[in-house]
Amino acid sequence: MIEERQFIEDLKALLETDRNIGMDTDLLDIDEWDSFSSVSFIAMAEEKYKIIVEPFSVAEAVLVEDLYRIISNG
Repeated sequence: MIEERQFIEDLKALLETDRNIGMDTDLLDIDEWDSFSSVSFIAMAEEKYKIIVEPFSVAEAVLVEDLYRIISNG
C-alpha cells in the first residue's frame, strides 16, 4: 500500500503545484484540480499504482483523502 506522504507528492506532481496539500484538503480549494486533472489522476492510478479506477468514484471525491482511499482500496 502506498504511504500517504508519497501519494500527496505524486498528486502534487500530477497537478504541477507546490502548494500545501494535505489529506483534509478540499479538492475544490485546489485551483489546479479540474476535469482534466481527474482524467489524469485515473491514468496515473493505472500507470503508477496498477489500479483500475472508476471515473464515477473520482467524480464523487471531495477531499484528497477520498482520492487516497480510491487508490488504497483498489
